[in-house]
Amino acid sequence: MSQDEIKKHLNEQADQLDREMTENPGAAIEVDPELADHMGAFEEDAITLEEAEDASFDPFDSEEIETEE
Repeated sequence: MSQDEIKKHLNEQADQLDREMTENPGAAIEVDPELADHMGAFEEDAITLEEAEDASFDPFDSEEIETEE
C-alpha cells in the first residue's frame, strides 16, 4: 500500500469517526492509536537535548564555575 493510499484510508476512517462523534455526542469511542496520531491527537512536546542541557545549568554551582575558568 502506498503512502497516498494509507493517507486516504486514514482520512476516510477519520471522516467516519467524525460522523459517529457528531451523531453520538458524549459517547466514548475507541480510536486506533495510528488513526488518533493521524488526526493530531499526539502532539510532540518533548524538549530538545540543548533545552535539557540549558535547564540543568545551575548558575550557583561552584563546581561548574571553577570548571569553566
